[in-house]
Amino acid sequence: MKGSNYPDVDLMTVRLEPWPINLQRVIYFTDTCYAFQFRDQSTMNSIAIKTMDLETLDQLKYFRDGLTALKKGDNGEVAEFRNYSIKKVGTKKENSWYILSYDHAVTNFQEPQVNRMIYLINHLIASQH
Repeated sequence: MKGSNYPDVDLMTVRLEPWPINLQRVIYFTDTCYAFQFRDQSTMNSIAIKTMDLETLDQLKYFRDGLTALKKGDNGEVAEFRNYSIKKVGTKKENSWYILSYDHAVTNFQEPQVNRMIYLINHLIASQH
């Protein structure tokens, strides 16, 4: 929850400094939401950290489903959501790049990082049942 003082737990460090990406769980009283936090790569002369809220488990599932569909898709395909998009770029099937665009900020990540995110999200979903 953007700008909140609620406890958050880093579930996974997708990528380390200098361009960190983290998947977090944020606890708000009895509710739980998830957040994808990253350093905006479109800002080179300063450090700008963005937090993309995924407010329900369903939104986390949609994020996972978008990644899964893009893994199987072709270069240039885009998964578009209400407030963010993910685009598959690059030519290597086994190590494609993905670009996340959210609130005028961007970050990118590679296939191994996508695989780890999908694995963790699947584990989180399974633990909710």
